[in-house]
Amino acid sequence: MNRKKYRPSLIAATVYFNYFVWGSSILIVSQYSQQFMRLWNTNVKGISTVISMVGIGHLVTVIFAGWMSDRFGRRNTMVIGLIANIIFLMGLILSRNVYMACFFTLFLGAANSFDDSGAYPALTEAFPTKAASMNSLVKACMSLSQTLLPFVVAAVSSVSIVLPIMSVLLFLDVIAIFMIKFNKDRLDPVEATEPVKVKEDQSVETEKPVKGNLPKMSIDGVGLIIIGFTISFTFYMYSQYIPHFGTTVLNLSEAASKELVSWYALSSLISVFITSVVIRKAQPYHVMMLYSAIAGLFLVLMITFPSYLLVRITSIVIGFFAAGGIWQVGLTIISQYFPDKKGKVTGYYSFAAALTYFVGPFVSTFIIDDTAQSMIHVFAIDATVTVAGVAVMLFLFFRCHKYHFIHEK
Repeated sequence: MNRKKYRPSLIAATVYFNYFVWGSSILIVSQYSQQFMRLWNTNVKGISTVISMVGIGHLVTVIFAGWMSDRFGRRNTMVIGLIANIIFLMGLILSRNVYMACFFTLFLGAANSFDDSGAYPALTEAFPTKAASMNSLVKACMSLSQTLLPFVVAAVSSVSIVLPIMSVLLFLDVIAIFMIKFNKDRLDPVEATEPVKVKEDQSVETEKPVKGNLPKMSIDGVGLIIIGFTISFTFYMYSQYIPHFGTTVLNLSEAASKELVSWYALSSLISVFITSVVIRKAQPYHVMMLYSAIAGLFLVLMITFPSYLLVRITSIVIGFFAAGGIWQVGLTIISQYFPDKKGKVTGYYSFAAALTYFVGPFVSTFIIDDTAQSMIHVFAIDATVTVAGVAVMLFLFFRCHKYHFIHEK
């Protein structure tokens, strides 16, 4: 009985620990970029190319990973993700050129696909009445890890020490996962797994739109998928390139530039909890538009009037208003718009986010170099995509009033 009682908590612990390490994995190349440049005999363009491979690895495995999760179980899928992450980490040490590094970085993208496909359903099945809050803590664990990473980099200068330690931690998580019995049930496609909820006294029928007021996949669905891309683009590009912005544009030391990521990550950690409360009291599109507009405004200010103080403030703003939970708000809306196709639209929405991991760094390789102006151009693209996302949100907001089943509090 005790094992059954604590089993959900143990499942959650393995999931959160996995994402804690993964949060550092996604930034490890940019945080130790100088060492990797020497190790791989490359420059900042080469580093950007390596980072873009995360997106390709994610894109080519995301659909297959979802099938694996339903067919072979959540635990096995998570283990595949953990092993892929270990291959990535150890492969970075073994790589002696950009081509090898690109190959091993594909495994980090694959790890993201298998982790998401196994972990989120596992949490939902372990905590069917608390799925939204339990899933939101995944982002909190990643933000906490990214907050601490710059301090680890400052304390441990050698990446050859950090990567094996991270690999060992992931291997221990694999062992822990095999010691826990996961639920065998598949994810219930009707069960709400996100923060936005209808009133508890409403019947199942009232959760669905009346005939004639159905959201259209070709308009509302596509628009929300675009939003999934723009939101991810905003915070992913910022987290990857803000250290280089600090060194080239502001002439900061490498340590001071990397601390900007800590401001970003700490702010996103705080936002996870605040946004989960705000979204229960406010109209979802209002929250997304306000958050994205603020993020876009500060990106424009940062590239127009670059200063150390403004960049620090922008790091806090992007962390809170872009990386702290509004992506999940969009996922909530598209899941409720198309309840009978929740798995499919969730896959599309996640696919759009995965696309940013490739498109952003890949486009940057044609622009970026060691000059300040090139970094201004990179962040100008980030700001443009963010503003475009706000425009799409505004368009969908004017359409959403007919879908009262989504937005009534």
